Amino acid sequence: MYGFDNIAANNGWAIAVIGASIVFAGLVVLSFAISQIHKILELWDKRDISKERQKEAPATSGAQQIRGTAYKAQHLPSVNDLISVYRPLVEQLKEPFELSQLFEISNKMDLAHPHLSIKQLWDADVLIALGDGAFIWNKQKGN
Repeated sequence: MYGFDNIAANNGWAIAVIGASIVFAGLVVLSFAISQIHKILELWDKRDISKERQKEAPATSGAQQIRGTAYKAQHLPSVNDLISVYRPLVEQLKEPFELSQLFEISNKMDLAHPHLSIKQLWDADVLIALGDGAFIWNKQKGN
């Protein structure tokens, strides 16, 4: 028996498909490895730096030291300060106004933390909710 009959009789087609699949899978793995070689080379270049850092870092007893600047909590201004800043902005709006309008104006003015500032004014009853997203400025507390 010769030719295609011999191939079919001895599972040659299955062996050919398996072989092609193995070669294709190998090429996929190789192309992935080549695409990530820049990361491997970067790690290789930085190996001396990481060794120096390990030598410099003193051994601590289980606790990790945090390097860098310490976190400094930024506190919001007082309600009175916020009133003096936001009163002119509210005067530009027709009452009742929406908070989104006040927020847009405060963003344009580049005020710090407009969400938190507006929330603080609302908590202090300087901004009074009328319902349906409408608010007014409490002139008794906001002056």
